[in-house]
Amino acid sequence: MLDKQVAGLYTASQKKKQEAVLKVEKAIAFLVDSQQRITVRSVAREAGVSVSYIYKYPELAYSIQKLREQQKYSLDSKKESDQNVEEQIKILQKEKYILTEELNRLKASIEQVNTGKKTVKHLEAENIKLTIENQKLKQDLEYTRQNLQQARKYILSQKCDNTDAIKAEAKPNIIIKIQQ
Repeated sequence: MLDKQVAGLYTASQKKKQEAVLKVEKAIAFLVDSQQRITVRSVAREAGVSVSYIYKYPELAYSIQKLREQQKYSLDSKKESDQNVEEQIKILQKEKYILTEELNRLKASIEQVNTGKKTVKHLEAENIKLTIENQKLKQDLEYTRQNLQQARKYILSQKCDNTDAIKAEAKPNIIIKIQQ
């Protein structure tokens, strides 16, 4: 009968142990999923068991300790990754600023080109107008040269008589100018 009682106690103890282990494993899973800090105390609190109970089973304490170290490493790397993310954000903001400035410069260049095209068309029209005016002025100049040559020939053909008269008329004007 004693063996039956011991066997019953042993079975009950094993069942209680399995239930506690399941509670601890569920608590660990919950803490990992919710990204809470994993310690023996936090696992015990979440599982509803005592800290000494967890230490009673070294495999549980070992797995919690292992997870704690992994979490510590992941928290450190998370801090580093957060810093890296912040640095990358700053770099991307700088790149965005540079690209925005470049875009504004390109827009201004495009505007100048578009405005320049209008100016080029305007200048082409003005160039045609000025070319026509230049040709007209050249014709007028040529006409004036021809008239000047004809006037010279006429004056030279009048011989010296008229030249002396012109000289005589010019002298009193010079004298008058000097007297004044």
